[in-house]
Amino acid sequence: MQAPSPQDRFWDGLAQLGLMAALLFVAASFKQFGISWDEPLHVENGWRALNWYRSLGADRSVLSFQNLYLYGALYDTICSTVSLVLPFDGYETRRLLGGLVGVLGLAGVRLLARDLGGPRAGALAVLLLLLTPEWIGQSFANPKDIPFATAAAWVAVAQIRLLQGRPGRGPWLLHGVTLGCALGIRVGGVILLAPLLIGLGVMLLRQALRDGPLSAARLMARMAGPLAASLLLSWAMMVAFWPWAQTGWLRPLEALAAFSHFPLSFHFPFAGQQVETTALPLWYVPVAFAVKLPEPALLGLLAACVAGILALRRQGWAGLTPPWLGLASMALLPPATVIISHAVLYDGIRHLLFVMVPLYALAGLGLGWLAGLLAARPLREIRLVAGLMGLWVVWQIVSIGRLHPYEAIWYNALAGGVTGAEGRFELDVGGTALSEAASRLRDHLVAREGAWALAHPYRIRVCGPPESALYFLPPRWVAPPDGKGPADFYIAFTRGTCPDAPTGKQILRVRRMGVTLAYVLDLRPTPTEEIPENEPAPSGL
Repeated sequence: MQAPSPQDRFWDGLAQLGLMAALLFVAASFKQFGISWDEPLHVENGWRALNWYRSLGADRSVLSFQNLYLYGALYDTICSTVSLVLPFDGYETRRLLGGLVGVLGLAGVRLLARDLGGPRAGALAVLLLLLTPEWIGQSFANPKDIPFATAAAWVAVAQIRLLQGRPGRGPWLLHGVTLGCALGIRVGGVILLAPLLIGLGVMLLRQALRDGPLSAARLMARMAGPLAASLLLSWAMMVAFWPWAQTGWLRPLEALAAFSHFPLSFHFPFAGQQVETTALPLWYVPVAFAVKLPEPALLGLLAACVAGILALRRQGWAGLTPPWLGLASMALLPPATVIISHAVLYDGIRHLLFVMVPLYALAGLGLGWLAGLLAARPLREIRLVAGLMGLWVVWQIVSIGRLHPYEAIWYNALAGGVTGAEGRFELDVGGTALSEAASRLRDHLVAREGAWALAHPYRIRVCGPPESALYFLPPRWVAPPDGKGPADFYIAFTRGTCPDAPTGKQILRVRRMGVTLAYVLDLRPTPTEEIPENEPAPSGL
């Protein structure tokens, strides 16, 4: 094996430093994130799933819980199990695991780009994704889409290695395990199989054209066994971590059918318009990605397209090799399927976060191609570009720090940044800012009124996901079950679902980059003084 060049060692070292920085960030910050809208349901689902396994199926409460029985319980079960061991509460455990899963996804994206374009492409891909606030913020607050995206990243690694013709059982085993994990989180992960089938089909076609149909038939026979074993392993893992699927062979198909006509309809702002979840414009998906990806990632994608077109002009159809077709289908097939089927989408790109995996691999490859072109330019031009990229990295890190722990509200310059996106796009869709608002209100009243405030039965109205706020308030503080009625304080987020706010003095705002994400009204006859905006949120909330 040829020793890596100094340049390759540099890029590999840079990628490893990025992954180490990501791990340090997770360790230092996982307690600082609030509770998102869906998390309480997933916490409960995890305990119910764990009880299913503990009771050997006697406790069947998980089989009819909300609509979560239609999803695999792999991640929720792991979180519940780990929370029995770690010295944190259930939500902090989820923060830690979510952050680590996000880092695992970063590692997968790096390997995917590296396998196709070498160490430079791998390093650029992982650093771009590391500096993407959407990935950071969703990792800590999204109990389904980031775990699924991470599984998809490793499925992609396995598939590209298979399409590259790597020998041995390792890639097939990796594919079976990771696809099983993806299906154990979301049965719609069956779409992840399509790039492999497309690539294998092209591989067989090329073999037939080159060496004849008999040779292609022999190749197909050699691949059939490992492919079947890999798929069987995936299916077994999915069923093992999906209690509802264990009650009938057709359950996964029933879940797919249910998702195909999911009746969730509401309006929300997008690109300055009010759009409906069940009647999204055709441009929703491309615009959603265009405003959420950092500018260098968009540049890398554009460069990858140009490089691909130039390669096709030079090589013709011979340039459409199975690995490259596989990567292209990973990036294009899911969005195309969503657009053609008029699928229900909301919360920006949340449901399509797994598409960031091939997109960032392509962006890393595109920037790597540009870097190769730049290497032939005069040294002063190289230094200028390197300096500009360095300035962008610093700017992006500062922006992430200013938004923390609400990184997911970030928008790029095409949307006018966070300030320009306010009112035109949704920001804190998960309601995590309610956690900071509740924590600051609690600490302020305790500091002002002493321990008496903890025992006093203050009445709290919450507009937004109630648990995001109530979890951080004293047990004696009560909330009306319907979110209405007399109250002393009103805690709300600004997603747009709180049109009938009561009259009261605004004493607290949670703001980032000049945008209000949540606020508190004091509804008492003699309200307290306004809590300064620069009052720090408690560490660990």
